[in-house]
Amino acid sequence: MSTVRGARPLIEKGCLLLRPRDFHATPFIRARPAPKRSPKVRATNPPAGGLRIKRTYEYEESLPPIALLNAARKSGALAVEPDQALEFLREYQALAGKSNAGWKQRLCDEHDILPSTMALLAGILKRCHSGGQKALAKSVMLAASRLGEKAATFDIISEALRVGTLYEYRAPLERLGTLAKKDNDPQAMTLLGKVLMAERRENEALDWFRRATREPTGGLDFDGAGEALVSEGRILSQRNDRNGAKAAFEKAALELDDPSAYFYLAQLQEHRSSNQQVYLLKAASSGVVEAWHNLGALELEKLNTQERKPTSLDDYGMAREWFQVAAAEGFGLSMINMAIICKAVGQMDEALKWLEKAGGAEGVRSEAIALKRQWEASVS
Repeated sequence: MSTVRGARPLIEKGCLLLRPRDFHATPFIRARPAPKRSPKVRATNPPAGGLRIKRTYEYEESLPPIALLNAARKSGALAVEPDQALEFLREYQALAGKSNAGWKQRLCDEHDILPSTMALLAGILKRCHSGGQKALAKSVMLAASRLGEKAATFDIISEALRVGTLYEYRAPLERLGTLAKKDNDPQAMTLLGKVLMAERRENEALDWFRRATREPTGGLDFDGAGEALVSEGRILSQRNDRNGAKAAFEKAALELDDPSAYFYLAQLQEHRSSNQQVYLLKAASSGVVEAWHNLGALELEKLNTQERKPTSLDDYGMAREWFQVAAAEGFGLSMINMAIICKAVGQMDEALKWLEKAGGAEGVRSEAIALKRQWEASVS
């Protein structure tokens, strides 16, 4: 009979097999989510101390769409008028790359733009698609961080963690360290812990996660407290400290309603118990794809206990439904399970289509390719 395996952190790739039917259970969650003057005059006559430089992108092409700025203004997020923001960004591009010390601060003062507004504008630009817009977003976000906007520093380091480029951001990392060590900022402590985890310095990471959520340096009333507790639980799980991990996950789940914590907590419950089901459903309702997959695996186990075996896709009921929604979100293990289900009821063409999709999913590519070759050989 198939069994559901425990969950691995979301940043760790891998798959676990269910035997004897080769259906997949969920990996552990991987560890796993700111005065008017003619723009043309400003572009051709930058303020004193500014030197014109060769542009990689056209200024206008690098600006954010006015519709996004209007929406941000109407929502109250953007503190300045859209035309004022565009004027600032045009002149920022005209001056970018200059060595004149303090030009960014002078430009902000001249346009009455705060670092927090710069970070917001950079965030809007990040949502755009062109290379020029993304390049400007990065530059403005770095400038906001340098001018002391901690949200910009957090954004830079979080993105660098995601794509594995921490080595490029020494200055923002130093600012993060200052926020954590001198200012006792719990969000900075949590992010510093994540940086240390990425560097495989788990002991130091655990210390910072605990500082972030415990007195006298921290607490649970900040955005990210649940993530700090989940990260603590992950480290303790790796050390086989089941009780410590469970305590961390329970606090994050039951006190902070953290979706990932519910998923982790489900893995510590008795298999197929009502608590496991409830915690998985809570995680699934918040969009944890691995929870969708695990719920599919549980439903599949129920089917395997029945005398009548499925003969059509509809016979797989909720197992198929859960695997399908997880597969639609790009979860490779669910794609392979969908392929196996289709093959089991004689729909080989559909099964091969799912394997084709799984071949493009991270973590299961090699298995999908191997299965596809094996199945194609069996029908040739």
